[in-house]
Amino acid sequence: MRNKTFIISAFTTLLLSTSAQAAESFVLQPVSDSNAIAPLVKFDDSTHYFVGITGGTSDISMTAITANNTQISSPDAAGFVGADIGFYTAGGAGRIYYSWQKMSAQSNLNGTKAIETDVTLHLLNADYIFRADKTINPFIGAHLGYMMADSKGQDYGSNSQSDKVLGIQAGVAWRISNHITAEIGVRHTATQSEDIKPWSSKKMTSQIKSISTGYASLNYRF
Repeated sequence: MRNKTFIISAFTTLLLSTSAQAAESFVLQPVSDSNAIAPLVKFDDSTHYFVGITGGTSDISMTAITANNTQISSPDAAGFVGADIGFYTAGGAGRIYYSWQKMSAQSNLNGTKAIETDVTLHLLNADYIFRADKTINPFIGAHLGYMMADSKGQDYGSNSQSDKVLGIQAGVAWRISNHITAEIGVRHTATQSEDIKPWSSKKMTSQIKSISTGYASLNYRF
Protein backbone atom coordinates (compact mmCIF):
# COMPACT_ATOMS: atom_id res chain seq x y z
CA MET A 1 0.00 0.00 0.00
CA ARG A 2 2.84 2.39 0.85
CA ASN A 3 4.54 1.57 -2.50
CA LYS A 4 1.32 2.31 -4.36
CA THR A 5 0.94 5.64 -2.56
CA PHE A 6 4.56 6.51 -3.28
CA ILE A 7 4.20 5.69 -7.01
CA ILE A 8 1.02 7.80 -7.32
CA SER A 9 2.69 10.66 -5.48
CA ALA A 10 5.81 10.47 -7.69
CA PHE A 11 3.70 10.31 -10.86
CA THR A 12 1.66 13.34 -9.77
CA THR A 13 4.83 15.30 -9.00
CA LEU A 14 6.31 14.40 -12.42
CA LEU A 15 3.10 15.36 -14.22
CA LEU A 16 2.94 18.74 -12.50
CA SER A 17 6.61 19.39 -13.21
CA THR A 18 6.20 18.53 -16.91
CA SER A 19 3.13 20.75 -17.19
CA ALA A 20 4.99 23.66 -15.62
CA GLN A 21 7.93 23.23 -18.00
CA ALA A 22 5.58 23.07 -20.96
CA ALA A 23 3.83 26.22 -19.82
CA GLU A 24 7.15 28.01 -19.44
CA SER A 25 8.31 26.98 -22.92
CA PHE A 26 5.03 28.05 -24.55
CA VAL A 27 5.79 31.79 -24.67
CA LEU A 28 4.57 33.97 -27.53
CA GLN A 29 7.47 35.69 -29.29
CA PRO A 30 7.12 38.96 -31.21
CA VAL A 31 6.98 38.43 -34.96
CA SER A 32 9.19 40.55 -37.16
CA ASP A 33 7.48 41.58 -40.40
CA SER A 34 10.05 42.40 -43.04
CA ASN A 35 7.26 43.83 -45.23
CA ALA A 36 6.11 46.37 -42.63
CA ILE A 37 5.61 49.88 -44.03
CA ALA A 38 8.45 52.22 -43.14
CA PRO A 39 7.48 55.40 -41.31
CA LEU A 40 6.80 58.44 -43.51
CA VAL A 41 9.64 60.87 -44.10
CA LYS A 42 9.56 63.74 -41.62
CA PHE A 43 10.40 66.98 -43.35
CA ASP A 44 12.31 69.80 -41.73
CA ASP A 45 9.68 72.54 -41.40
CA SER A 46 11.72 75.20 -39.66
CA THR A 47 12.16 78.60 -41.33
CA HIS A 48 14.11 78.27 -44.59
CA TYR A 49 15.16 80.64 -47.34
CA PHE A 50 14.71 79.43 -50.91
CA VAL A 51 15.43 80.31 -54.53
CA GLY A 52 13.62 79.02 -57.58
CA ILE A 53 13.38 79.15 -61.36
CA THR A 54 10.06 79.18 -63.17
CA GLY A 55 8.65 79.12 -66.69
CA GLY A 56 5.46 78.49 -68.59
CA THR A 57 2.87 80.15 -70.81
CA SER A 58 1.46 83.67 -70.57
CA ASP A 59 -1.74 85.21 -71.89
CA ILE A 60 -1.77 89.03 -72.03
CA SER A 61 -5.15 90.75 -72.23
CA MET A 62 -4.70 94.07 -74.02
CA THR A 63 -7.01 96.61 -75.64
CA ALA A 64 -5.45 98.24 -78.73
CA ILE A 65 -7.35 100.52 -81.13
CA THR A 66 -5.99 102.30 -84.19
CA ALA A 67 -6.80 105.91 -85.12
CA ASN A 68 -9.38 104.71 -87.66
CA ASN A 69 -11.12 102.72 -84.87
CA THR A 70 -9.79 99.30 -85.87
CA GLN A 71 -9.33 97.00 -82.88
CA ILE A 72 -6.23 94.82 -82.82
CA SER A 73 -6.45 91.46 -81.08
CA SER A 74 -4.77 90.78 -77.77
CA PRO A 75 -1.30 89.24 -78.01
CA ASP A 76 -1.09 85.52 -78.73
CA ALA A 77 -0.21 83.18 -75.87
CA ALA A 78 3.55 82.99 -75.44
CA GLY A 79 6.19 81.62 -73.11
CA PHE A 80 7.78 83.35 -70.14
CA VAL A 81 10.69 82.85 -67.75
CA GLY A 82 11.17 83.96 -64.16
CA ALA A 83 12.91 83.58 -60.81
CA ASP A 84 11.77 83.54 -57.17
CA ILE A 85 13.54 84.27 -53.88
CA GLY A 86 12.01 84.24 -50.40
CA PHE A 87 11.46 82.16 -47.29
CA TYR A 88 9.15 79.52 -45.81
CA THR A 89 7.70 80.37 -42.40
CA ALA A 90 8.24 78.18 -39.32
CA GLY A 91 5.96 75.15 -39.52
CA GLY A 92 6.05 75.21 -43.31
CA ALA A 93 2.45 76.46 -43.70
CA GLY A 94 3.34 79.72 -45.42
CA ARG A 95 5.88 81.46 -47.60
CA ILE A 96 6.67 85.02 -48.67
CA TYR A 97 8.73 85.68 -51.78
CA TYR A 98 9.66 88.07 -54.58
CA SER A 99 9.07 87.03 -58.21
CA TRP A 100 10.61 88.41 -61.38
CA GLN A 101 8.90 87.43 -64.65
CA LYS A 102 9.70 88.32 -68.26
CA MET A 103 7.48 87.66 -71.29
CA SER A 104 7.13 88.73 -74.93
CA ALA A 105 4.14 88.35 -77.24
CA GLN A 106 2.79 89.67 -80.51
CA SER A 107 -0.61 90.90 -81.71
CA ASN A 108 -1.87 90.34 -85.25
CA LEU A 109 -4.00 92.39 -87.62
CA ASN A 110 -5.47 90.67 -90.65
CA GLY A 111 -3.17 87.72 -90.10
CA THR A 112 0.08 89.70 -89.98
CA LYS A 113 2.18 90.90 -87.06
CA ALA A 114 1.09 94.37 -85.94
CA ILE A 115 2.43 94.86 -82.38
CA GLU A 116 5.20 93.28 -80.34
CA THR A 117 4.88 93.63 -76.55
CA ASP A 118 7.50 92.99 -73.85
CA VAL A 119 6.32 92.78 -70.23
CA THR A 120 8.31 92.60 -66.99
CA LEU A 121 6.61 91.87 -63.65
CA HIS A 122 8.02 92.50 -60.18
CA LEU A 123 5.77 90.77 -57.62
CA LEU A 124 5.65 90.30 -53.86
CA ASN A 125 3.79 87.05 -53.09
CA ALA A 126 2.34 85.41 -49.98
CA ASP A 127 1.07 81.79 -50.05
CA TYR A 128 -0.80 79.59 -47.58
CA ILE A 129 0.31 75.95 -47.84
CA PHE A 130 -2.06 73.09 -47.02
CA ARG A 131 -0.82 69.72 -45.66
CA ALA A 132 2.55 71.31 -44.89
CA ASP A 133 3.94 68.12 -43.31
CA LYS A 134 3.02 65.95 -46.32
CA THR A 135 4.77 65.28 -49.62
CA ILE A 136 2.02 66.86 -51.75
CA ASN A 137 1.11 70.45 -50.76
CA PRO A 138 -1.74 72.40 -52.41
CA PHE A 139 -1.43 76.17 -51.92
CA ILE A 140 -3.26 79.43 -52.56
CA GLY A 141 -1.97 82.98 -52.37
CA ALA A 142 -2.09 86.61 -53.42
CA HIS A 143 0.40 89.09 -54.81
CA LEU A 144 0.96 92.76 -55.51
CA GLY A 145 3.65 94.52 -57.43
CA TYR A 146 4.60 96.53 -60.47
CA MET A 147 4.41 95.98 -64.23
CA MET A 148 6.54 97.56 -66.95
CA ALA A 149 5.51 97.03 -70.57
CA ASP A 150 6.92 98.25 -73.89
CA SER A 151 5.03 97.86 -77.15
CA LYS A 152 6.07 98.73 -80.70
CA GLY A 153 4.65 98.41 -84.18
CA GLN A 154 6.19 99.22 -87.53
CA ASP A 155 3.32 101.49 -88.56
CA TYR A 156 2.32 102.77 -85.12
CA GLY A 157 5.46 103.85 -83.29
CA SER A 158 5.89 102.76 -79.67
CA ASN A 159 4.25 102.91 -76.27
CA SER A 160 5.25 102.27 -72.65
CA GLN A 161 2.93 101.34 -69.79
CA SER A 162 3.90 101.15 -66.12
CA ASP A 163 1.31 100.21 -63.55
CA LYS A 164 0.67 98.75 -60.12
CA VAL A 165 -0.80 95.25 -60.18
CA LEU A 166 -2.75 92.91 -57.88
CA GLY A 167 -3.45 89.23 -58.31
CA ILE A 168 -3.97 85.71 -57.01
CA GLN A 169 -2.28 82.34 -57.51
CA ALA A 170 -2.89 78.67 -56.73
CA GLY A 171 -1.10 75.42 -57.35
CA VAL A 172 0.31 72.15 -56.04
CA ALA A 173 3.85 71.56 -54.78
CA TRP A 174 5.71 68.24 -54.52
CA ARG A 175 8.41 68.00 -51.86
CA ILE A 176 11.02 65.78 -53.46
CA SER A 177 13.37 66.14 -50.49
CA ASN A 178 14.12 68.51 -47.62
CA HIS A 179 15.84 70.81 -50.12
CA ILE A 180 14.10 70.31 -53.48
CA THR A 181 10.46 71.18 -54.26
CA ALA A 182 8.74 71.13 -57.66
CA GLU A 183 5.42 72.82 -58.29
CA ILE A 184 2.83 73.67 -60.93
CA GLY A 185 0.32 76.48 -60.72
CA VAL A 186 -1.66 79.31 -62.27
CA ARG A 187 -1.45 83.06 -61.60
CA HIS A 188 -3.74 85.93 -62.61
CA THR A 189 -2.46 89.51 -62.40
CA ALA A 190 -4.62 92.60 -63.04
CA THR A 191 -3.43 96.15 -63.70
CA GLN A 192 -4.98 98.94 -61.63
CA SER A 193 -5.06 101.82 -64.14
CA GLU A 194 -8.03 102.67 -66.34
CA ASP A 195 -6.12 104.96 -68.70
CA ILE A 196 -5.82 104.06 -72.37
CA LYS A 197 -2.71 105.91 -73.53
CA PRO A 198 -1.85 107.11 -77.06
CA TRP A 199 1.25 105.85 -78.82
CA SER A 200 4.15 108.04 -79.98
CA SER A 201 2.73 108.23 -83.52
CA LYS A 202 -0.77 109.12 -82.29
CA LYS A 203 -2.03 106.36 -84.59
CA MET A 204 -2.80 103.90 -81.77
CA THR A 205 -4.03 103.75 -78.18
CA SER A 206 -3.61 100.71 -75.94
CA GLN A 207 -3.83 99.38 -72.42
CA ILE A 208 -2.78 96.06 -70.86
CA LYS A 209 -5.60 94.91 -68.57
CA SER A 210 -4.35 91.63 -67.13
CA ILE A 211 -1.86 88.79 -67.47
CA SER A 212 -2.65 85.12 -66.82
CA THR A 213 0.09 82.50 -66.60
CA GLY A 214 0.39 78.75 -66.16
CA TYR A 215 3.76 77.71 -64.83
CA ALA A 216 6.07 75.04 -63.49
CA SER A 217 8.93 75.78 -61.12
CA LEU A 218 11.75 74.15 -59.21
CA ASN A 219 12.81 75.51 -55.79
CA TYR A 220 15.81 74.90 -53.58
CA ARG A 221 15.55 75.39 -49.78
CA PHE A 222 18.68 76.34 -47.88
